This record gives sequence, C-alpha cells and structure tokens, in this order.
Amino acid sequence: MAEDLGIHKNRLSDYRLGKTRIPEEIVRLICLKYGIDEHWLKTGEGDMFQKSGIPGAFSLTESIPVLGRVPAGFPEHIPESDIIDYINIPEVPKGAYALIVKGDSMSPTFRDGDYVIFRPNEEIRSGDIVIVNNEWGESMIKRYREKDGEKFLVSDNPEYPTLKPNRHYQIMGKVIKGWRPLKV
Repeated sequence: MAEDLGIHKNRLSDYRLGKTRIPEEIVRLICLKYGIDEHWLKTGEGDMFQKSGIPGAFSLTESIPVLGRVPAGFPEHIPESDIIDYINIPEVPKGAYALIVKGDSMSPTFRDGDYVIFRPNEEIRSGDIVIVNNEWGESMIKRYREKDGEKFLVSDNPEYPTLKPNRHYQIMGKVIKGWRPLKV
C-alpha cells in the first residue's frame, strides 16, 4: 500500500497506528486508488466503496506496467529491467501495458512524453495505432494501414516517411488509450 501511495512504509505505519495525522491529499489518494468512499473513510457511515454515477468515483485498474521497450517474447516474458514504472489510469482493462511516447512522429495525436496504453493479442484493423518492434528490437508507435493487400506503418506527423514493414517487423499490441500527464 505504501508503494501504491508513493510514501515510505514507516510513514504508512505511523498513519495506521495513529501516531501521525493522515494528510487530506493521502486520504483522497486512498479513496481514488482503492475506490473507497471518502465519507465512509472519514466517518464510518454509508457504503465503503464508491458507486458508479457518484461524482468523483472512478473505475480503477491494477497498476499498469510502463515498459521502456517491448521485449522479444512479449507478453509471456517481460524482464523486470524492461519495466520502468507503474501507473494507474481509470477504465483500462487487465492485461494492458504502457509506453512513453518519444519524439513527435505521432503528433498531433500523441506528443513527446504522453503515455500510450496498449494490449497485446488484440485484433488489428487498418487505421488502428499499434506498437511495432522493428528489426533491431526498437519499439515504435505507428498507425497500421492496409491498401490493395499491402501493409504500411504510417506516422500521423506528415514529416515522417511511411514504412513498408518486412518480415522482421512485429506488431506487439494495439493502442487502446492515450494519457497525457498534466504539467502545472
């Protein structure tokens, strides 16, 4: 739980034992992270869990692994060294992974620093955004296109060339969602 909240386990222990008052932002984070009703947490009254339709209620998933790259043999084998972080984003199905967008080849759809959430083994159709590993094992985000029986990988930014994948290119998953961290 301490890791989920981004605090040290000793701090969590102090909260649980009543040695330290829990800051409001930690209370809100606990409610958001675990779907707990804030009124119930503070008073013990009402329902323990948030119900859908209540303002502020989110349907959260398990932590989503953020990969530095998509390894060969994915998704059966993911070395710990390829997981660089974990994030939680509302309404993402189980079995999803995230990559951080690098560069502007998919701009304006995705910007440098955005997260793309993807799932392996999804049906791919022309127009879908996919995660592709090239012949050197580098992970790329591209739009998959088919025309006259030929396959292409296209950047949304027209300044980048269209790629014609060869047998060494491998589609690793389909992008199902994007997330842009808010910088304030």
